[in-house]
Amino acid sequence: MDILLKQVKLIDQRSTFHKKKVDILIQKGIITKINTSIKTPAKTKIWAEKNTHISVGWFDIGTQIGEPGFEQRETIDSATRAAIKGGYTGIACFPNTNPVLDQQASVAFIINKAKTLAIDIYPIGAVSKACEGKEIAELVDMHHAGAIAFSDGDHPLQHSSILLRALEYSKSFNGLIINKPANKEIQSNGLIHEGEVSIQLGMSGIPSIAESLTVHRDCELCSYANSRLLIHSISASDSLKEIKAFKKKSCQINASVSYLNLVYTDKQLTKFDSNLKVLPPLRSDSDRKALVKAITNGEVTVITSNHQPLEPEIKEKEFFYSPFGAIGLQTSFSAINTFCEKEIALETVIHALSVGPRSVLGLEIPEISVGSLANLTLFDPKQKWVFNKEMNQSKSVNSPFINQEFVGKVQGIIHKNSLLQ
Repeated sequence: MDILLKQVKLIDQRSTFHKKKVDILIQKGIITKINTSIKTPAKTKIWAEKNTHISVGWFDIGTQIGEPGFEQRETIDSATRAAIKGGYTGIACFPNTNPVLDQQASVAFIINKAKTLAIDIYPIGAVSKACEGKEIAELVDMHHAGAIAFSDGDHPLQHSSILLRALEYSKSFNGLIINKPANKEIQSNGLIHEGEVSIQLGMSGIPSIAESLTVHRDCELCSYANSRLLIHSISASDSLKEIKAFKKKSCQINASVSYLNLVYTDKQLTKFDSNLKVLPPLRSDSDRKALVKAITNGEVTVITSNHQPLEPEIKEKEFFYSPFGAIGLQTSFSAINTFCEKEIALETVIHALSVGPRSVLGLEIPEISVGSLANLTLFDPKQKWVFNKEMNQSKSVNSPFINQEFVGKVQGIIHKNSLLQ
């Protein structure tokens, strides 16, 4: 398909056309011209929507896909549809399926299925067998099968010896280990962030030290192994201090943050909305502001959707009994653009949704330049819209934003020689 994008505002800090309105001609999936004005060739689809902005296609790390085993929550196909609506041209999925992605064959299953899809899907192999944190999985075999990184996903590694061995094994092929920092003994049966709100509501809390203590341990082990580590979905300001200290030692450590921790705090939990019961938990306003600052100054370069679909039968319960998790693929950008517009510059958000994730994973970063394959996200940061159940593409509906009006809407993606809306 040949496409001419008319007067789109390009958002890419690496481009000479950054923040400029241009025409972009795409022929057979390749960008062939970029100019202030391009004459329309024959048999070319024209895109001329008002206020369209364009960037490198967005990428999500740690997406939860139910398939195989939990297809009632999410399939690869439904996750793909949700990703497209959310502006993502690629995702790296966690291994928390049934069976767990802990072998060469299970990694190959995801890769083979992804070949026919409209977006790129990269499997993240498990660090330990069955994600139980007891015995290390076959990392080398999964690497050869195409695993992009290794993590136990929503099961934070508790045993230091397992994490150290994984860091050392992965070093042989420059692999990346991803860990969600949480000390389960300290976290215990906590439901929300430990602070004033948890006291007011009479709920057991999850103290910040459960995260920051684990961050310190993970950074120490990464430094010792001289390997690569992504500390995934941090939520506490003390965690940022630990990461900053180790980065000064030139450690190969990066961090990501869930979009919900940028837009909301634990004060939103006074209505007992179980869809805001997530891990990491929504923390204090000072924590949120510290995370926003870290994104703004480049200390944290990855924003994730923390997409975890859960079927209504188990999620729609009283807050105490409801499991942790919320979907986020379709609402990540819009929520940040709506609630953080005055705090985080648009180009910074886009960088953390597109370039940052690929850079951490060691993937080739698409370019918006003549001769490059078109891997693009189209969006209007000023368009108002309402996210509702009818628009939701996920098989699950555990979102805190049902019927929420947003400012900033994804208009589509261009990838694999297709325009998808």
